Amino acid sequence: MSGLRIETPTCRTPVNMISISPWRDGAAGSKPTQNRRNQQLLAGRMEIMAKKQEGFLTSGMVNKFKKNFVQNPANKVALNAVTRGNLAEIAINRDVLNDVNFCFSNEIETDSVTDQKRAGTCWLFAILNWFRTYTRKKINVKSFEFSENQVMFWDKFEKANFFMEAVIDLGNCDIDDRKLRFLLENPAQDGGEWHMMVNIVKKYGLMPKEVMVDTFNRENTRYLNEILYYMLRQAAGDLRKMMAAGKKPDQLRRKKNAVMDDVFRILSIFFGMPPEKFNWSYKDNDKKFHREIGITPQAFFDKYVGLNLDETYVLLSCPTDRTPYNKTFKIELFDNMVGGIDWMTLNVPVGELKKIAVKMLKKGDAVLFGCDVVQHSHSKAGILDPKIFDYETLFNVKMNMSKTARVDMGQTKMTHSMVLTAVDLVDGKPVKWKIENSWGTEVGQKGYFIMSDEWFDAHTFDLVVPREYMPPRLLKLFDQKPVVLPPWFPMA
Repeated sequence: MSGLRIETPTCRTPVNMISISPWRDGAAGSKPTQNRRNQQLLAGRMEIMAKKQEGFLTSGMVNKFKKNFVQNPANKVALNAVTRGNLAEIAINRDVLNDVNFCFSNEIETDSVTDQKRAGTCWLFAILNWFRTYTRKKINVKSFEFSENQVMFWDKFEKANFFMEAVIDLGNCDIDDRKLRFLLENPAQDGGEWHMMVNIVKKYGLMPKEVMVDTFNRENTRYLNEILYYMLRQAAGDLRKMMAAGKKPDQLRRKKNAVMDDVFRILSIFFGMPPEKFNWSYKDNDKKFHREIGITPQAFFDKYVGLNLDETYVLLSCPTDRTPYNKTFKIELFDNMVGGIDWMTLNVPVGELKKIAVKMLKKGDAVLFGCDVVQHSHSKAGILDPKIFDYETLFNVKMNMSKTARVDMGQTKMTHSMVLTAVDLVDGKPVKWKIENSWGTEVGQKGYFIMSDEWFDAHTFDLVVPREYMPPRLLKLFDQKPVVLPPWFPMA
């Protein structure tokens, strides 16, 4: 999730193109103003000049647009409604709203919904929510939550190091080099993907939430990112100066390591310092008491999750010419750890994702997936459906881009990760899905969303699949050498 930039545009008008008059247009008893005549004259001259340029919008065209607008009474009704209210409520399709039913033919037991709050860490929450479905089964408890605070600490720490190493790798590239600008835009962003969690878990493990509880800055990363980004951009500038001066790699890394010492201190102040070992106890559903003394985070993951991270795969469904089906892909600079694994995925039709998701849910396993939650989403009601908003009727327009066109034209991208916890099957085919989100309990049905099968087709992009659910024919395709996509590819 990127920070906000406020840019103030400047309007530069040549002085000789305007005339300043002391008369106020429309003032009682005022003379016909020279200013108004000058403006009309200037507009006329501009139009005469611009007609020589193809594509100029003439005053005649604008007048026609105005006439078309006022001739249709429905436009006045829409104007009055939209200017006075929330578009999402005005355009809502009540047929879809009335058809919502949170009852599913195949559903797993779920926990209370977590809340990422004002942090762009949906991927982190979704993966930990998926992990805890395995933990609850292993230890026979109704509720459990991992420490998101601990994972965020190590993710930011490793991303800072990865960023500076990437700056060093780019060497003395031009300051406007696109990859450099991409790195500088978000040096250690909140966002991430499956492989980043794998890197963190393998190196640092996991722990229960009560061992390293939330802080203000886990819930709101604005201030952390302001400080951290400043330090990293400053370090990037220093490293580039050193490279321009011909400094050797060992000198560059001494500088980088000094900055990493600062980064560790900053993160420890914002999050607290993660423990190397901890004590933990719990009672299971049978009231039996259990205790761990001096367990490491790595041992905790192995014992209480036990998922084989090396045999868990990412399937993508991105139907573009750049990403043909049955090919593997990776994205350049889409990493969080030097020496970690890369994001690698196999692109397949969306129907393959659905078949695997149904199989997992029927066997009682939740499903981790990625999508564009911005599209056709009513957060308050917790509805994901392509028909939830009737914008076409309201604005009298056609909005019918295909999934391929939306990706290619920048209308859609991977924006969110969540967990599938139920599917409703009719004659063996899915019609709707239940989703565990990470936006707290104030939205949807106590934080759970309902997704139509049509929305799955239109806006779901990837699925994380354990080996036992991978079809052998797809598994073999992972042996291919992946095609490398640019850092700005919309699935990153």
